[in-house]
Amino acid sequence: MHALATPGAATTSAPPPSRTPAATQQPRRWGWVGRGVRLVTIAAAATAAIVLNTAVNRPAVTLTWADGIDLGPGISVTPAPSWAVGNQGPGWVWLHNAFSTAEMEIKVKPSNGTDPVAVLEGDINNLSNVSTTGLTNVRQLGAPNPIPLQGPNFQQQATVSYNADGTSRSGPLAVQGWFVELLSPSTHQSAFVVFAQNSDASVKADGDAQAMLDSLQ
Repeated sequence: MHALATPGAATTSAPPPSRTPAATQQPRRWGWVGRGVRLVTIAAAATAAIVLNTAVNRPAVTLTWADGIDLGPGISVTPAPSWAVGNQGPGWVWLHNAFSTAEMEIKVKPSNGTDPVAVLEGDINNLSNVSTTGLTNVRQLGAPNPIPLQGPNFQQQATVSYNADGTSRSGPLAVQGWFVELLSPSTHQSAFVVFAQNSDASVKADGDAQAMLDSLQ
């Protein structure tokens, strides 16, 4: 197990550096098997993710670094090495790492907002309708941080870290991560991103998540 910066329930995943659907399925159970228990092989991790995500009816597909997943006109995400698609649909995708100790959900959707913080807070408050993660007891750690972007797809970003409860085969599981809203006021598009990891996730998971976030911009 790789310790996070500050162990314990208050631990938070590092937010993305400053440079930088409504799904109708039932909320899924997270792919990891329990706190302090790491799956032994990648194949076992993929199998666990399939079992726990009731919406999945096909094997997870591990993509190469060069592969991209289309989420909208000109918008795609490049999965980090060893990350796999757990499930996807029009405009959204759920990805998980090899051991299913970290997950990322991305949903691209229309948005008439011009304030990324307001759009982000609206999606967080409506989490059960815009996300299939099934997170409960979400506790934001501070106020959302807005920054400008210079990417071709999005011009604004807002980020906030959180702690929450996920689920596993053995019951509730403490997770931490961040919510991100990428916003383009000109095209009226936004991308709502949920990154979550448990205490067994490698420190590499944060870097993987940041790389995937960058690929969206």
